[in-house]
Amino acid sequence: MASAEVNPPQQASPLFWSHLALWIRSIPRSALLSMIGPSLLLICGYFGWRYYGARHYDAAFYGVKKENVTITAAPDWLRSSIVDEVFSKTGLSHLSLLDAQSPAIIARAFDAHPAVLKTHRVQPFAGGEISISIEYRSPVAMLYCEPEREGEKPEFLPLDAEGVLLPVKGNFTETDVPRYIWIYVEGMKRPNQNEGTRIGDTRVEEATRLCKLLAPYRNHALIERVYVVPARSPGKSRWNLEIETNGGKGPRIIWGNAPGFEGMREPSASEKLRRLIDAVSDRSQWSKAQINLMN
Repeated sequence: MASAEVNPPQQASPLFWSHLALWIRSIPRSALLSMIGPSLLLICGYFGWRYYGARHYDAAFYGVKKENVTITAAPDWLRSSIVDEVFSKTGLSHLSLLDAQSPAIIARAFDAHPAVLKTHRVQPFAGGEISISIEYRSPVAMLYCEPEREGEKPEFLPLDAEGVLLPVKGNFTETDVPRYIWIYVEGMKRPNQNEGTRIGDTRVEEATRLCKLLAPYRNHALIERVYVVPARSPGKSRWNLEIETNGGKGPRIIWGNAPGFEGMREPSASEKLRRLIDAVSDRSQWSKAQINLMN
């Protein structure tokens, strides 16, 4: 009958480990500490520099500093400092110029500002100086928004040619509103879109296309308001645009579809603009109550 040992003999420790243990025990404790202490300091110093010191060294000597940033001169309408605003809302101050991705990160940070159309170039220089080339958005119209409650004042929102809502605080006041063409859409309330995003209403965005076209001739033609009204003739839009001149004392200009949305037999935007400029110089036409540019 087979049997098995209940307590088999333990295997002897390998000879190498026995000698190693004896050798370590033979080392004086003071000598052992003199070896371990510096080793621990070296290890701690390496990891401290790797994960803490180097980062702060880069930030101190190669970090992106707000005072070293130079950008393209801002347009007259932009009165707030976009450099201050970008740095306050992003982590650019923790970015190192030694990072090869830093120019792209800086460009994206400025692109996100609602007043910026495009950041074209970010150029770091010796000494930590950074030059940034920016293309700004330009306001072409003020959108009239009906008051939410009775007794409140209407609100005017600045828009660029793409229908993007521009930053209001620190840049626009009530005295700036008359400097731009007003856009009227029946029943328009203040939209919920954030600054730097499209207004979200196709009628308004098409009206801003016309305002961009008319802006250089606004004073010459006494253009004050653009109305979005139901379409009088077929086109790509279900609405047409009409222009009010000289506070309602001048002729009402029937423009028609927005530039780029003309119907098949409708004149082009450039042709309509030419007719409008000609009408301003022609007293017999300008004295009429209405000028239809769609015919």
